[in-house]
Parts: sequence; C-alpha cells; structure tokens
Amino acid sequence: MPKTRKTLQLKNLAKFDVLVEDRSTTSSYFRVNLPQTFTGGRNSFLLAGSPFLKAGSTIQIEILDAKGQPIFQNPVQKYIQGNSRLVSVEITEKTAPGFATIIIMGIATSFTTGETVPPNWENSYNVRWSTRILVEPNSRNTSPIIFLNTPNVLSEEKRLYSVATSSYVSASALVTASLTPLKYSSFQIGYLIKAESPTSFSADYIGGYITGSLLINGVSASLYVPINEILNDTTAFSSGELIKTSTGEVIDSLYLRSGNYTTSVLGASAVISSSANLVYSKLSTTAVNIPVSYAKLRVINLNTVSGEPFKFKVSSKVSTNISDYKFVADAPVVTNDLLVTSSIRGDLSIGDFYTTPTASQNWYADSLISSSNPVYTVSGSAPYYNSSVTSTPFSLSVTDDVLLRSIRADVPTFNNQAFSGNVSASGYFIGNKQSITLFPTTEYTLQLDAFYKNFSASVNLTGVEPKIDIYMAGVNGTRVIDNNPLGQKIGTLSVVTGAASQRYQQTQFNFTPAIAVGSPVGIRFVVSNGFWYLSNVSLKPASDKLFSPDEAQILVPNTEYFNELLEHKVEFFDINNNSTDVAVSSIPTFFTGSNIDLGTLP
Repeated sequence: MPKTRKTLQLKNLAKFDVLVEDRSTTSSYFRVNLPQTFTGGRNSFLLAGSPFLKAGSTIQIEILDAKGQPIFQNPVQKYIQGNSRLVSVEITEKTAPGFATIIIMGIATSFTTGETVPPNWENSYNVRWSTRILVEPNSRNTSPIIFLNTPNVLSEEKRLYSVATSSYVSASALVTASLTPLKYSSFQIGYLIKAESPTSFSADYIGGYITGSLLINGVSASLYVPINEILNDTTAFSSGELIKTSTGEVIDSLYLRSGNYTTSVLGASAVISSSANLVYSKLSTTAVNIPVSYAKLRVINLNTVSGEPFKFKVSSKVSTNISDYKFVADAPVVTNDLLVTSSIRGDLSIGDFYTTPTASQNWYADSLISSSNPVYTVSGSAPYYNSSVTSTPFSLSVTDDVLLRSIRADVPTFNNQAFSGNVSASGYFIGNKQSITLFPTTEYTLQLDAFYKNFSASVNLTGVEPKIDIYMAGVNGTRVIDNNPLGQKIGTLSVVTGAASQRYQQTQFNFTPAIAVGSPVGIRFVVSNGFWYLSNVSLKPASDKLFSPDEAQILVPNTEYFNELLEHKVEFFDINNNSTDVAVSSIPTFFTGSNIDLGTLP
C-alpha cells in the first residue's frame, strides 16, 4: 500500500487583493532558489525575504499543479541555510504533469524605490509574486537528499546454511478427492478440490495435476484437473479445465478415487471405474553443514525533506582496528517483510497457518477477559460446541478448514463492567508469539487475506456484528500511547450487513506506531462473531514507487571475519550515484563468522 500522503486545502492566494503584483522574473521582494523541475518524490527549494518585507513576518506559499490542485509543501523549521528557509515539496502519482504555479505572498513595509507602503496596507499581505515550474511525476527524483533526522543502522548476525544442490524431481500419488463446481457469473470455470487422500495439500502440489483413466457408466471421460491455487491444507482450486465425457457432457461434480464404485454424477447414480493420480514436481535439496555468516542491517529514519535515497554502500571493519572500513556491497533501497505468514508457500520468517502445529508454535489464541466463563449461545450443534459452554469456544486451528473460530456471544462483563466499548463481543483474539520491533518514525503496511462465513457444519451464527478489529499491542514493557486498553487500533474487517460469507483479498492497513521509541510490539486479531480464515499476513514498511521507504533492510555476507566485534557503515546515494555525504555506523556487534561448524541452527 502506498505511503499515506499529506494534502493541503486550497488557499486561493491568486485571488487576494494586493498592493504590489511583483511580475519580475526573479522577484525583488522574495529570494527564491528554484530547481528547473519538480520530479516524483520529495523536492525542495530555498526561500528568504528581502529588506522590503516586514522583519519576522510570515510568508504565505501555495503551489498549484497544471489542473489547479494544491501540491503539498511544507517549510522545514529546523533547516536554515544563511537567511533562507528550506521548503519541501511532494510530487505524487496524482500530481498533474505539466507546468505548476508557485504563488508567494508577504507583508512589505516599503517599495523597491524606498517609499513606505500606504498606512491602509501596513501589516497585511500586500505583495505577491508568482512563477511557473515544470512538474514531471514520472521522472526519477534528482533533488539533493536531505534527511529529516540522521538515519540509524542496527546490525545483527544471521547464520544461514549454504545449499549444495537443488533440483526438481517428478512425483505421483494415488488421490481420493471430491470435486465441486467452481463458477463465475453462473458459468462453470473449474473445480473446488476437497482432499481425502493424501489427507493434506502440500506446497509442492501447486502446478501439479490430477490425471488418469475415467469411465462413467462405461463412457470414457477426460481426466485432467490442474491445481492452480491452494486455499488451505485440505482445499484447492482448479480452473481452466473441465472434465468432459466422450459424448460432450461437462461433469459438474464428482467423488473421485481409484477403483470401481458408485457415486452421483449429473444428478443421477453412476457406476465409476477410474484410476486417479496426483502428478507434481518436488524440489529436492541437499544442505551441507556449513553455516554462512551474514550481517542483517536495518536502516531506520530514512525520512527525507528533499530527494530520495536510491542505494546504500555498505562497508565493515573490526571495531578495535584503526584501519578504514572495507567495502562490502552496494544494495538498493527496498522494503522487506518484518512479519510474514502464508497459507501454503515459502520459507516463513514467523510461521504460517498451513498446519495446526505450525500455527500454534508461532501464534496463540487467548481471551481478553479474565472473568469466569461467560455464556455463549449458538443455533444448531456441532461436536465442538454446546449451547452453554464452560470452556473457551475458540481455537487457533486448521481443523475443518476453520482457522479462527468464534461464536455468537453476549457482551462479556467482568466485575459487572461492560467491555463492549473497547473489546470484541466474543472477547477472544489471536496474536503473534514472536514480537516485532517497530519504530515511531516509520509508516507500516499490514496486509492479509481473509474469508468470513456465518456457518460451519450445522452451526449458524446470529447476533452481534461479525468483524475482526486489529490492534498493535505493546509487549515486554512497551507502552503504546493510546487510551484504548487493547493498544493502537490498526483497522477493522467489517462484514456487509446480512452477508453469509465475505472474502477480503490483499486487504491493507497503513499505520505509524504510537510508541515513543523503537520497541517490541505484537499484532492482535480481535474477533467479534463469525468463522474466519486468515492467510498471507504481511507487515512491512509502507512503500511507494516515487518515495523511498522510511526504513529498509540489507543482508550482506560476512566472509572475512569470525569471533570479532564488527562495525558496519552505511552511505547513501541518489539515482545518479551522487553521495549525500551522510554516513552512519552500527554499534559494535559480535559476529561468529562463517568458518565454524555449529551443526543444526537454533
């Protein structure tokens, strides 16, 4: 999600009555040092008054793009060069390309001839100067890089195994599954695949397919069902291919296994003879027992008032040596996930929702309330629910495809105090076990996929509004600066009134942590009613193609030092490889190095 952009209200400075309309190319009343163009991202120019203006008076500025819309600009209070103040200008994707108009107004005490202004114009905005400047939002930023504050770099060692070989091998297995129609605008476009054997889907199965022989009442049918997407450990999607008989009938649903059996096909009983195989490719790797040392550098406070850093230059040295730093690597300024889950794919930094053990090792479910068991009511019944329960009717599990389970609840109370103003109606949440260090100078984006439904098996939920409220909570003594006892609210997954189900695809929320300093925090998903699936949770610095992120991470190898305290220096460069003359160094950090065999990593 792009970074949150600031906006300004239209001032209409061009319509003010003034005594002096300064029409000179370079103003006599204002000292303005403008670049040739404003490009995408943050730009800047210097502005000062003249002896003809009232000392200490305020200067008004307005910049309008080619469509007459205000462009955000902000005089930087602490940046002064001589008598000039730096003005920061932000050009976004929404800024109209073409010539923008800069309008500047001030309070003059005299004309350039030396005569004083008339008494009725004293102490009022009486002089105006305007000029035009070309705006090119799609051009890379070339303004000089000026940081709002001095950046910092944090260093830690990451020791990762090297991999000797890696290759794909073909694999197959007999499959038993039920296929139900997958439709779009009433047209069947594929199948929802519910696995029975193998009992769960693996990431290896993506890109694979179900094939084999198939006879329906003695009529042959094609059997090719590609696996295009996996929802969770027992459910997959197939689209683009349909099972058709040799007589041209499209099979809408089918219980599929190898052997001879009877099942329902096209609404009637049918005798099936089939041999169904799941064919897929599996990545085979061989790891060698040699951990390789890397420096993970986290560079924070990258906020600028002018220019956009494009790349880092990283150097290192032993902290006790008086020698200069040795060059290690050039690295682009990019954002990286700080917390990431996935429903099925990848090597994960903090745990996924693919299997119950993995979920329980990295996420936890808990109650917001310490009162004795409130009464929960449901319509219908299921093995894991009763009409009145004394145990927590909530679990973090992938059993029955239910990831986050909650049911209708009366608003819980504790010591006769209603919690409805601050907590969910169910009183339950899940959160990440491993804390994440965030910084108050960085804007972050939380992204996730979710699916809601109000029923499971024979249980149908009614009552309070179904939703998930998302909070950032302090851990290990971190204090969140917010009056809400749950922490800082990040966002809400709301359900359309009356909807039985709802999907949330790549839903994003931006927030800046309400904490005083960089501190460990956790994310909480607080549930009010409903059956919920969550997957593909990601937390990272907010990114924008025209603006650099507020922080970035670099992973560089350490191939030279072991058992040493190392310092890493980071320098900053723009798109044209111009240096900022700003360099920051990490505090000395102990590095074990790459040439010590420690066996299995923790």
